[in-house]
Amino acid sequence: MPNPKEQGAPTDSTFTQNEMLARIESILRFTTEELANSEVRADAFERLSAFESELLEQQRHVSSALENVQKYRDEIEKDWNKEKVVRETTLDLMAERMKELHETLRAQEYLLDYTAAEQKFLRELLMELSEKKKLSESDVESILKRHEKLLHDLSKKTKK
Repeated sequence: MPNPKEQGAPTDSTFTQNEMLARIESILRFTTEELANSEVRADAFERLSAFESELLEQQRHVSSALENVQKYRDEIEKDWNKEKVVRETTLDLMAERMKELHETLRAQEYLLDYTAAEQKFLRELLMELSEKKKLSESDVESILKRHEKLLHDLSKKTKK
Protein backbone atom coordinates (compact mmCIF):
# COMPACT_ATOMS: atom_id res chain seq x y z
CA MET A 1 0.00 0.00 0.00
CA PRO A 2 1.36 3.27 -0.83
CA ASN A 3 2.06 5.87 1.77
CA PRO A 4 -0.92 8.21 2.04
CA LYS A 5 1.30 11.21 2.52
CA GLU A 6 3.29 10.34 -0.55
CA GLN A 7 0.31 9.90 -2.83
CA GLY A 8 -0.87 13.43 -2.11
CA ALA A 9 -4.51 12.52 -1.75
CA PRO A 10 -5.11 11.81 1.89
CA THR A 11 -8.37 13.05 3.33
CA ASP A 12 -6.83 15.71 5.52
CA SER A 13 -4.74 17.11 2.68
CA THR A 14 -7.67 16.91 0.21
CA PHE A 15 -9.83 18.90 2.61
CA THR A 16 -7.11 21.45 2.92
CA GLN A 17 -6.79 21.64 -0.83
CA ASN A 18 -10.56 22.10 -1.19
CA GLU A 19 -10.46 24.74 1.44
CA MET A 20 -7.59 26.41 -0.39
CA LEU A 21 -9.43 26.21 -3.69
CA ALA A 22 -12.51 27.76 -2.08
CA ARG A 23 -10.40 30.54 -0.64
CA ILE A 24 -8.72 31.15 -4.01
CA GLU A 25 -12.14 31.14 -5.66
CA SER A 26 -13.38 33.59 -3.04
CA ILE A 27 -10.36 35.84 -3.66
CA LEU A 28 -10.91 35.63 -7.42
CA ARG A 29 -14.60 36.47 -6.98
CA PHE A 30 -13.68 39.40 -4.71
CA THR A 31 -11.04 40.59 -7.20
CA THR A 32 -13.55 40.30 -10.07
CA GLU A 33 -16.11 42.30 -8.08
CA GLU A 34 -13.47 44.89 -7.23
CA LEU A 35 -12.53 45.19 -10.91
CA ALA A 36 -16.20 45.63 -11.84
CA ASN A 37 -16.65 48.18 -9.05
CA SER A 38 -13.53 50.06 -10.10
CA GLU A 39 -14.85 50.18 -13.70
CA VAL A 40 -18.16 51.54 -12.40
CA ARG A 41 -16.29 54.06 -10.27
CA ALA A 42 -14.09 55.04 -13.22
CA ASP A 43 -17.19 55.47 -15.40
CA ALA A 44 -18.87 57.50 -12.64
CA PHE A 45 -15.73 59.62 -12.30
CA GLU A 46 -15.70 60.27 -16.06
CA ARG A 47 -19.38 61.28 -16.00
CA LEU A 48 -18.73 63.48 -12.97
CA SER A 49 -15.78 65.12 -14.75
CA ALA A 50 -17.92 65.71 -17.85
CA PHE A 51 -20.70 67.18 -15.69
CA GLU A 52 -18.16 69.43 -13.95
CA SER A 53 -16.89 70.60 -17.35
CA GLU A 54 -20.45 71.37 -18.46
CA LEU A 55 -21.07 73.26 -15.22
CA LEU A 56 -17.89 75.30 -15.71
CA GLU A 57 -18.94 76.12 -19.27
CA GLN A 58 -22.40 77.18 -18.07
CA GLN A 59 -20.76 79.27 -15.33
CA ARG A 60 -18.62 80.99 -17.98
CA HIS A 61 -21.77 81.76 -20.01
CA VAL A 62 -23.55 83.10 -16.94
CA SER A 63 -20.52 85.22 -15.99
CA SER A 64 -20.30 86.57 -19.53
CA ALA A 65 -24.02 87.37 -19.53
CA LEU A 66 -23.69 89.15 -16.18
CA GLU A 67 -20.78 91.20 -17.49
CA ASN A 68 -22.83 92.17 -20.56
CA VAL A 69 -25.78 93.13 -18.36
CA GLN A 70 -23.47 95.24 -16.17
CA LYS A 71 -21.98 96.96 -19.23
CA TYR A 72 -25.46 97.63 -20.60
CA ARG A 73 -26.60 99.01 -17.25
CA ASP A 74 -23.52 101.24 -17.07
CA GLU A 75 -24.22 102.56 -20.58
CA ILE A 76 -27.84 103.25 -19.67
CA GLU A 77 -26.71 105.04 -16.51
CA LYS A 78 -24.20 107.14 -18.49
CA ASP A 79 -26.88 108.05 -21.03
CA TRP A 80 -29.33 108.88 -18.25
CA ASN A 81 -26.73 111.10 -16.54
CA LYS A 82 -26.03 112.86 -19.85
CA GLU A 83 -29.75 113.40 -20.38
CA LYS A 84 -30.05 114.67 -16.81
CA VAL A 85 -27.26 117.19 -17.40
CA VAL A 86 -28.91 118.27 -20.67
CA ARG A 87 -32.30 118.64 -18.94
CA GLU A 88 -30.75 120.65 -16.09
CA THR A 89 -28.84 122.84 -18.55
CA THR A 90 -32.01 123.34 -20.60
CA LEU A 91 -33.94 124.28 -17.46
CA ASP A 92 -31.20 126.73 -16.47
CA LEU A 93 -31.21 128.26 -19.95
CA MET A 94 -34.99 128.50 -19.93
CA ALA A 95 -34.92 130.13 -16.49
CA GLU A 96 -32.29 132.60 -17.71
CA ARG A 97 -34.35 133.31 -20.82
CA MET A 98 -37.48 133.85 -18.73
CA LYS A 99 -35.52 136.22 -16.50
CA GLU A 100 -34.28 138.13 -19.55
CA LEU A 101 -37.80 138.29 -20.97
CA HIS A 102 -39.12 139.52 -17.64
CA GLU A 103 -36.43 142.20 -17.52
CA THR A 104 -37.22 143.16 -21.13
CA LEU A 105 -40.90 143.38 -20.26
CA ARG A 106 -40.15 145.55 -17.22
CA ALA A 107 -37.92 147.80 -19.35
CA GLN A 108 -40.69 148.12 -21.94
CA GLU A 109 -43.18 148.96 -19.18
CA TYR A 110 -40.81 151.62 -17.82
CA LEU A 111 -40.33 152.97 -21.32
CA LEU A 112 -44.10 153.14 -21.82
CA ASP A 113 -44.46 154.89 -18.44
CA TYR A 114 -41.70 157.34 -19.40
CA THR A 115 -43.28 157.97 -22.80
CA ALA A 116 -46.70 158.51 -21.24
CA ALA A 117 -45.24 160.90 -18.63
CA GLU A 118 -43.28 162.77 -21.32
CA GLN A 119 -46.40 163.08 -23.46
CA LYS A 120 -48.35 164.38 -20.49
CA PHE A 121 -45.57 166.84 -19.65
CA LEU A 122 -45.34 168.00 -23.27
CA ARG A 123 -49.13 168.44 -23.53
CA GLU A 124 -49.10 170.54 -20.39
CA LEU A 125 -46.17 172.53 -21.78
CA LEU A 126 -47.99 173.09 -25.06
CA MET A 127 -51.12 174.17 -23.24
CA GLU A 128 -49.08 176.56 -21.11
CA LEU A 129 -47.32 177.94 -24.23
CA SER A 130 -50.58 178.42 -26.04
CA GLU A 131 -52.00 180.30 -23.05
CA LYS A 132 -49.00 182.51 -22.43
CA LYS A 133 -47.66 182.79 -25.97
CA LYS A 134 -44.34 183.79 -24.42
CA LEU A 135 -42.35 182.27 -21.59
CA SER A 136 -40.27 184.19 -19.15
CA GLU A 137 -37.01 182.99 -17.71
CA SER A 138 -38.71 181.89 -14.48
CA ASP A 139 -41.31 179.98 -16.51
CA VAL A 140 -38.55 178.11 -18.39
CA GLU A 141 -36.77 177.33 -15.09
CA SER A 142 -40.04 176.05 -13.63
CA ILE A 143 -40.61 173.87 -16.69
CA LEU A 144 -37.08 172.47 -16.50
CA LYS A 145 -37.47 171.73 -12.75
CA ARG A 146 -40.74 169.90 -13.37
CA HIS A 147 -39.03 167.92 -16.12
CA GLU A 148 -36.14 167.00 -13.81
CA LYS A 149 -38.66 165.99 -11.11
CA LEU A 150 -40.46 163.84 -13.67
CA LEU A 151 -37.20 162.15 -14.64
CA HIS A 152 -36.29 161.69 -10.98
CA ASP A 153 -39.68 160.08 -10.17
CA LEU A 154 -39.39 157.74 -13.14
CA SER A 155 -35.84 156.83 -12.12
CA LYS A 156 -37.05 155.93 -8.61
CA LYS A 157 -39.79 153.78 -10.09
CA THR A 158 -37.34 151.82 -12.26
CA LYS A 159 -35.00 151.11 -9.32
CA LYS A 160 -37.74 149.33 -7.34
